[in-house]
Amino acid sequence: MAKPQDFSKESSQRVNRYFSDSFKRKKVREIERNLTTVSEVSKEYEVSTTAVYKWLDKYSRDRKRGVKQVVELMSDTRKIQDLKAKIR
Repeated sequence: MAKPQDFSKESSQRVNRYFSDSFKRKKVREIERNLTTVSEVSKEYEVSTTAVYKWLDKYSRDRKRGVKQVVELMSDTRKIQDLKAKIR
């Protein structure tokens, strides 16, 4: 059976952190400009991806205008350009 000393202070407790609106807007702009990704922001600041997507919903200029952002790998984009050039 477990003893009280088995439950030491090693168990990590989640600390609530608050980010300013300006910080969230800055990260959303970086994501929109493809300077960073949702997962990179999530890992770097130890925030869930769900929270970052909520930031996007709240602060994104494009989402308010109804514009959808399509993310493609650079290699896919290059392949499409090469195929279009070949067709011409």
